[in-house]
Amino acid sequence: MGGIREIVAVIVPADSSVGRAAQAIDDMSAHLPPPDDPRACPLCSTQSWPCARFENAAHHVQAAGVRLGELVPPDLHTRLWPLARP
Repeated sequence: MGGIREIVAVIVPADSSVGRAAQAIDDMSAHLPPPDDPRACPLCSTQSWPCARFENAAHHVQAAGVRLGELVPPDLHTRLWPLARP
């Protein structure tokens, strides 16, 4: 498996849409595939990406009113299910 994606930390109000979805956003980010292997989850070795844990977190993010396309690197957009595509 290849390298990991670069990440950044962002501070947002806890009562904002992103703040309410912070744990799910962290979970999604942890399960993003490496840039050189977009079909592999780095934490779920038996599942391809998007893995079940990513999808579960993604549903929580969407339920909070946050668009997945803003949180997933553009090279992975075509792998998201149709409702999540920007």
